[in-house]
Amino acid sequence: MEEALEKLAVSSSAAGGARPDGDIWGNFDAVPLFMQSLPEELGGTTKTKDLKEGETNPSDTLAALQALAYDGDPSEIAAGFREQGNDLFKRRKFRDALGFYTRALDEVGKELPIEERRTLLGNRAAANLELGNYGATLRDCSLVLQQTNGDYPNPPSEASHRTTAKALLRSARALSALDKLPEALDALRRLAMLEEELGEKDKDSGKKWRDEVERKVRDKERKEAEKAERERRKREGDAALVLALAQRGVVFPKPTAKKPLFSDCPTDVTPPHFDPDIMPVTSLPSIPLLPPASSSSDYTPWQPAPPETPLIFPVFLLLPLASPPTRDLIMAFPEEATFGDALASMDQDASETQLYLATKRGRVLKIGAKLTLGKVLAAAGKVKEGEPADGWELREGWAFEMVGVPKGAKGEEWIQEWKKEVQQGSKAIL
Repeated sequence: MEEALEKLAVSSSAAGGARPDGDIWGNFDAVPLFMQSLPEELGGTTKTKDLKEGETNPSDTLAALQALAYDGDPSEIAAGFREQGNDLFKRRKFRDALGFYTRALDEVGKELPIEERRTLLGNRAAANLELGNYGATLRDCSLVLQQTNGDYPNPPSEASHRTTAKALLRSARALSALDKLPEALDALRRLAMLEEELGEKDKDSGKKWRDEVERKVRDKERKEAEKAERERRKREGDAALVLALAQRGVVFPKPTAKKPLFSDCPTDVTPPHFDPDIMPVTSLPSIPLLPPASSSSDYTPWQPAPPETPLIFPVFLLLPLASPPTRDLIMAFPEEATFGDALASMDQDASETQLYLATKRGRVLKIGAKLTLGKVLAAAGKVKEGEPADGWELREGWAFEMVGVPKGAKGEEWIQEWKKEVQQGSKAIL
């Protein structure tokens, strides 16, 4: 120590006599007795500055610091480091405090009495907790809790109980931050039991954190319940939709785990779905996922729509004789709307345009403008007894496709050629 102070005095005079106050205190910070943080070389945050002529060499400072670490018995050495660390901790310089606690444990930790070592480990756990190093916090707390009675066979001292209580609380906080909520609650219960054993039940130092963890548990349980309810609605809703499509004779790919229903539908298009304006109240998506906190008999769980609920489909309209030929998408064609309505929505005149569709088995059906989509679906799926099932197929697995041609000879001629292609298995793609 004296040698280091002497070097400080020599370096100050060699640098030209009086120096600014900031430089003087900066030099004091390089002396072990006055250090407010450890150098980077020893795990602290103080950067070693460039050496000027006549200044103390940082390596000399480190040597003096290491000499100080062995000046006195282990308990005195550890107390010096711990006090420096505690002072820094109070000033929220947690990383520097961590460096002092670690230095004490590294230098003399094995030579300390159990309780002094537990105190240092607890201090380091506190610094790591503030820095968000939750794994390191738990490791140090575990070491503290593994050695709960250094005075055995005598009962633990009051100070030992305090160290244990702090370790339990810090463990709970770290576990909560890591979302290990059951383990955090277990640590807090153990803390409450310890305080009750010490006659300090009313103190309940873990209440704030227990309330927070219990709130997290409730939030997590609620999120899991909401997720399960969303999955149920999706599963049962898809099943209801599949049943509704099948009852209407719609041909579509069978959904699988790898390829769910309408999985190929573009994200900017709504695939076939139940009409929300006609859907039963019990099937509306606005029904809360879970009952209100205050249980009410008015709450009715969500149920899938019955299969007879009207559907809405996206439909492709092919105009092969237009100039140029087009393939446009009608985004929403309600089952109860007419094909004349569909043509009007695409700025087509129903009196001049004739619509056709091709079924799965290759039948080409003429569509009247006054017919509804529902009636045409029934006609497309109608077959004679003993014949294979048929129906209007969802192209690409999510949309119907129909062809519109001008009424008259030109349109009829194109349709006759198209019928041959359809019967041969060709697709009407433009």
